[in-house]
Amino acid sequence: MPDPRSPISSAARRTRRILPTAGFAALLITTSALVLTAGPATAGASRFILPTSGSWTDARQPSTASAETDGTVPVGTWESDDDKHTSRAYFTYNLSPFQGKQIIRALGVTEETAVNDCSKPREIELWRTDVPTSAPTWETSPAVREKVADIAPTAPCRGQLEVPLTEAVRQAVEAGQTSITFMARIAGDHEEKLPYGRWIRELGISIEANTPPDVPTDLGVSGSPCADGLYVGTTTPYLAAKVTDPDAVPPNTEPVTATFAWWPVSDPTGRTEWTSPAKAAGSVFRYDVTAGQLVDGTYAFAVRATDGAGGTSPWSPECRFTVDTTSPAQPTVSSTDYPAGDGWYGGPGIPGRFTFSAGGDTDAVGFRYTLMSGPAIYVAADAPGGSATVTITPDRDGPMTLSVEAVDAAGNRSPATSYGFRVRTTSPTITDGDPTAGYGQPRTLTFTPRMEDVVEYTYRLNDGPEQTVAAVADGTATVTITPAKPGYNDVYVRSRTAGGLPSGEGTYRFYLATKPTVSSVEYPINKFQGAVAGTPGTFVFQPGMPGVTEFVYSFDGLPAQTVAAGADGSASVGYTPTTAGLHRITVYTRTGDGIVSETFSGTFYASRAS
Repeated sequence: MPDPRSPISSAARRTRRILPTAGFAALLITTSALVLTAGPATAGASRFILPTSGSWTDARQPSTASAETDGTVPVGTWESDDDKHTSRAYFTYNLSPFQGKQIIRALGVTEETAVNDCSKPREIELWRTDVPTSAPTWETSPAVREKVADIAPTAPCRGQLEVPLTEAVRQAVEAGQTSITFMARIAGDHEEKLPYGRWIRELGISIEANTPPDVPTDLGVSGSPCADGLYVGTTTPYLAAKVTDPDAVPPNTEPVTATFAWWPVSDPTGRTEWTSPAKAAGSVFRYDVTAGQLVDGTYAFAVRATDGAGGTSPWSPECRFTVDTTSPAQPTVSSTDYPAGDGWYGGPGIPGRFTFSAGGDTDAVGFRYTLMSGPAIYVAADAPGGSATVTITPDRDGPMTLSVEAVDAAGNRSPATSYGFRVRTTSPTITDGDPTAGYGQPRTLTFTPRMEDVVEYTYRLNDGPEQTVAAVADGTATVTITPAKPGYNDVYVRSRTAGGLPSGEGTYRFYLATKPTVSSVEYPINKFQGAVAGTPGTFVFQPGMPGVTEFVYSFDGLPAQTVAAGADGSASVGYTPTTAGLHRITVYTRTGDGIVSETFSGTFYASRAS
């Protein structure tokens, strides 16, 4: 290898141009791709860019443009085959990816691959020129605009070199330039002096740029999205907006703040601003208006966002809202189907129309009504200050209360109007023609209407299927039922008129006793008298329902035993109490169908020997 202080031979120069050092090659590999930083709040997205075109000129060949083909270019004077050359290098870069971004830092990076004389100071200058339309020659070089920097004048010879380019790149981007060209040359008269000549790698630029946050979106007031005619019923609403940032690409986050500005629409000079603490981009920001800042009236607010690097979005479109804390007037209520007062009208299941009126109070836009303890329902008025008619169907008879409030656009409610009316009892009556009928025995029931023009009845026993029976001329109907459930039984019935009006539901409950009875001559049941302990006793069981095939019994908590019923349904068993005092017996029956009766439980008494 030749002495770096002596003129470099063409063979040696070519060797150095095709063999990049390991450190600079690694720099190109690791920084040429886009890197999104997730560091401090002032960080943006960093990108290492290489020239879109790189070339050098030669004073000895003034009309020839020499494109760099191996990543190195000559700067200053050099020799080749005893010929003396003087060169300048040109690098053009694409700035399109950075349009609209804030340039935080731009750092040029290159490397000296050969130096004619390391004892001479480095005097490489970097100038900005016009962007050439074709590769420059010595004769057709682009116009020089200004000197940008000296490239690392004090750095060690033949090493990596850095040059700050922040202002040059920032000015170009802010001016809307999509390309920028730099020229590297040796300073002044030394450009033509051989000892100052050098070979450098093409200049790469590491650019850290920040994209301002997006215009805030999803503006709203107290949970309601921004829209025409937005009203709020409080002087302390909260304002909200969502802020996103293009630089917040997972897994990286971007801290942003939101500035809220609001003012009375009638006086835009009365503007107030507040800036939030920082949160991650993508968050919803909220400002709670404090008491005393707003009164009834129309306001507007807008939001803009700022990121950690100082990038600021444009203001969002304004969102207007009206503060209204005044309640509308109390409404009136009327109904011809269910008039207020002491009369009885309609019936359960019979709908009625009710009209609510705001009486011309244009602040009211709707009504909120509740029937007794039912849910609250909202209905819009036909016009501001107008009325609304609703259909309500009572589900029971008796006195009813309808509570109605007028509601304005802000959600304010008027004092409630209580409308009382009475719902007529329309449920049919049920007459039992066989009130003493026992378990499994038929009963004849007669349904009598409490409405005019009844043509049919729908009834069911307990949870059984519904059945329909036609009414006779006088409006009554007779049915026969045979209950098969021990204990309480319920019959339900509704009538229907020829016009399709339903009645309320009538009910009839009766009890079917199924408990067996027990008797004993020796030991009377539930009495404090009886034979002397040790005397055999006979206990007679009688069924409490038909179809009994067996009795299940137990004395004094002993294991249960079973005895078959006789032809008449009864059975007798023997038991001899061995101790004096009270004794207990339990008995229940079972039919051939497996139906179990209620359980009889009783006591008997065995006397002491005298």
